[in-house]
Amino acid sequence: MVGAFVVDLITPQLFVTAILLDVPIVLSSLTRSSRFTNLLVVAALSANIVAGYYNGVVDHYHWDSLGIGDRVLAGLSIVMVGYLSTAVQQNAERVGRLEAQQARAMRETQLRAAIERVRASLSPDLVLRAIARETTALFDVSQARFVLEDRANGVTLVARRGSADVDTDAGRLAPEAASIVQRALDGGDVVAIARSDAFGRLVLDHFNAPAALALPIADRNRRFGVVLALGDNERSFDEALPLARAFSQQAANALAQARLFAQLGERNDALEERSAVIRDLVYALSHDLRTPLTALGMTMRQARAGSYGFLPPAYLEILQRSITATDEVAHLAETLLLVARFESGDRQPERERVDLSGLVRQIAGELEAMAQLREVSLRVDGSPNVSAIGDRSDLRRALINLVANALQHSPAGAAVEVSVALTSAGAQIRVADNGFGIPESARAQLFTRFARSHSRRGAGTGLGLYIVRRVAQESGGRVEYAPREPRGSVFTLTLPAVRQ
Repeated sequence: MVGAFVVDLITPQLFVTAILLDVPIVLSSLTRSSRFTNLLVVAALSANIVAGYYNGVVDHYHWDSLGIGDRVLAGLSIVMVGYLSTAVQQNAERVGRLEAQQARAMRETQLRAAIERVRASLSPDLVLRAIARETTALFDVSQARFVLEDRANGVTLVARRGSADVDTDAGRLAPEAASIVQRALDGGDVVAIARSDAFGRLVLDHFNAPAALALPIADRNRRFGVVLALGDNERSFDEALPLARAFSQQAANALAQARLFAQLGERNDALEERSAVIRDLVYALSHDLRTPLTALGMTMRQARAGSYGFLPPAYLEILQRSITATDEVAHLAETLLLVARFESGDRQPERERVDLSGLVRQIAGELEAMAQLREVSLRVDGSPNVSAIGDRSDLRRALINLVANALQHSPAGAAVEVSVALTSAGAQIRVADNGFGIPESARAQLFTRFARSHSRRGAGTGLGLYIVRRVAQESGGRVEYAPREPRGSVFTLTLPAVRQ
């Protein structure tokens, strides 16, 4: 800009070179700073005026009308170029934010799919292998080595990108690699290994890898091991750290669940007849709690990532503790045997007054993030003060199943309506959707164990509606299904009401 100004000063009045002042303004759009561009516009306009005045002074204080017109046009071009440059910067910022949001949503989708595949089996050995295999796909690495904590002989599971097989490596780790594994376990956090660190360089040379990531697979009570994700090119794993932390925590929960199921299966022969029921209940517990806890954890992680604006450090610390607490609740729920008493008969649910209207609103708020992700409208209406007698946690579980099922089986743009009313039959909660509906052939077995409708997309374990029926029966009520015209489903949960 200074060069253009000097050239403009030394040229004749009728040869205006102020147009060159547009060049630095155009280049400023690359800085993505609207404030800097605006400062250049002001400076260019000032330089245009000063140069025009100076040219007239040099020409014996005579200002030619044609030269003045050229100066005016040059000023208009400076303003126009400045406006367009600012518009380009703002559009680039919007595109950047949109791409970041899309990337976060894609990572969350990939994470959920990976965890679903990890949870597909309740065999601890198969879960271990699935964790190693899913690590290669989730983080796009050439190899994943799962170093097991409880193997004294140093056995490592090795998964390679593009292969469904997981091999076993009985060789002991080098001291520097063992140190990284121990550091990840002791710290309880993901460790990015880079060549910029002298010790990390030794580890990468040992595995002949340009970059690596160490994911501890551990929960509050047990350390299972560390997964080493080995990349095949030099890159930074810093952006993948939040995804890696979420994957390691949920993988540890899945492995703990599998270990718990294996321990239950190892009981003596006197419990053999009950093993099928226990297996059903473990599946039911996972299906029942996974949706609300995942939705809650996703919302908090998005807030921590800045999706809802800047958060002060103090609040980020509180948010992190909340995320940790949510993960602990999920693990605790998976390890408790309370639901196992559901079928065995050794169960005494609480009987208390439950505010159904408030409970429905609370559940709708928790599942709002899931509704937004699936682009489904979730609405709640009905009477404000409807209460029933039952176990609050059981009723909460049943309602979450009904609403979550409606959201999962509704296409984008659909609507799910939840209403609460006091009728002559009792307190009724109605969950209606205009989704894919249920074929007539599947309705007779709708509320039985492992009942599925293969025509409905996203079918789960087939235990959600079974739990709803058992909760309704234990509460002295019932649950019913009816088709909705022109399409969709309506589930009605009727419970004994508390009359005012």
